[in-house]
Amino acid sequence: MCPHFVAMNTRFSLFVWGALLVMTSFDAAMAAPDTMKGLPPTISPGSQVEKLATLPVEAYTVSGQPFTEGTTCAPNGDIYFVEQNSSKIMKWSVADRVLSVFMHPAGYSNGMSFDSAGNLIACADERNELWSISLTETETIPYPQPLNPAVGDKPTAGMITLPKRTVLMDGRYNGNLLGGPNDLWIRPDGGLYFTDPFYPRPWWAPGRGQEQQLKTVYFLSPDRKTLTRVLPDFLSTKGIPGTPNGIIGTPDGKTLYVADISGSETWKFDVGNDGSLTNKTWVCPFGSDGMTLDEQGNLYLSAGAQPSGVTVVSTKSGQQIGFIPVPQQPSNMCFGGKDHKTLYITARTGFYSIPTNVKGANLVK
Repeated sequence: MCPHFVAMNTRFSLFVWGALLVMTSFDAAMAAPDTMKGLPPTISPGSQVEKLATLPVEAYTVSGQPFTEGTTCAPNGDIYFVEQNSSKIMKWSVADRVLSVFMHPAGYSNGMSFDSAGNLIACADERNELWSISLTETETIPYPQPLNPAVGDKPTAGMITLPKRTVLMDGRYNGNLLGGPNDLWIRPDGGLYFTDPFYPRPWWAPGRGQEQQLKTVYFLSPDRKTLTRVLPDFLSTKGIPGTPNGIIGTPDGKTLYVADISGSETWKFDVGNDGSLTNKTWVCPFGSDGMTLDEQGNLYLSAGAQPSGVTVVSTKSGQQIGFIPVPQQPSNMCFGGKDHKTLYITARTGFYSIPTNVKGANLVK
């Protein structure tokens, strides 16, 4: 998630204006896809996105409006995504076509993915942590956790029962706070890569600054004991420090794709057994907030605000092979559904889908 939706209160007014300037520069930096390409060959001609839900505006969202993000598919095909500004994880039941709140509060989670055990792994942005969230177990904790009146939490006495969570990573590297885990990919052996840009958040403690000088990618070992910075830098083709955001890998665990949202580029790397990334190779002139991969090796990237939609790129040629128009600016997407051939898209206040003729490459088997 890039800093498009932020608090509209006095305390964070300077942050808001700064974020809006950053937002404008990011949208301008995003290379414009060719909308005349039409739908990609992976989608039947004439297909259109269907709006499945609009998230309601609630008083306690930090920006006054929802921001949907972090789509991921459960083993049964159901879709989970976040409404980050009110700290919710939502669940879309494919069988019932019903949207419900799975977890609230949810640590202002952002990017998410399922591991091979069926646990929901989330970038919990409130404290820069990584969580493993159970779909079957619950825990009862004091509410709210933590109390933060600045973003609308109410001083409510008592306890609350939530899905059980396990903290996998405490939010620090070499003793300093990370910039904020944003999106993640889990390779077949359980090793976890996540992007770590720096977007100041209204739910963070006042005055918190950037403690990590690099906006880069990290690797958390399968045993969750070792956190490694796997890119010493993340430079654009112009040699300018980039902003890693969207991330996805291949099912065999050998290739990792990372989007530079500020440089409007996507790169790929060879993945080493030790988590190292080598052979940095330019893929295409499109960055993205979020992205996914189909079984044919095509990348689906969230496009900028003008136009709004999903850009589809062949990883074999690096060429755009299609464009999927979406009424609102997409943030993320994933494949899911009963046959794993539906593309689900989060876009600002909305949640959309479109049928395809391919399966997602990284669905939990």
